[in-house]
Amino acid sequence: MFILKGLLRAETQEKALLYLLLRESGYSKEIADFYAIPTNPVQKQLARLEEDGVVISQLIGKVRSYQLNPRYPFLEPLKALLKAAVAAYPVQVRNQLLIQRTRPRQAGKSLEIVRTTKPGAED
Repeated sequence: MFILKGLLRAETQEKALLYLLLRESGYSKEIADFYAIPTNPVQKQLARLEEDGVVISQLIGKVRSYQLNPRYPFLEPLKALLKAAVAAYPVQVRNQLLIQRTRPRQAGKSLEIVRTTKPGAED
């Protein structure tokens, strides 16, 4: 689903930006695995976004982690646009983006879906 088709270069770019907005940071393979798309297009779009100053990255070991650039001059309008795009996504995709598991479950523990939202993520 490509909501911002007339504004962004590619659907992969939109997916990467939405992921970074709602999860605050991520790396290319993590983003690609989430959307079940190849890693190479995600890497290319993240490189373009970094070149344009929209995102910044840092190496954590051998992995390059990306996040939205807090010094990007149009960050707030971009966030508002992306939040509006999130509202147009199906509920299932929105919920997957908002739920973030940070550690594995204990062996034998039943699965409970707990929805955690970050302040301002559901405006």
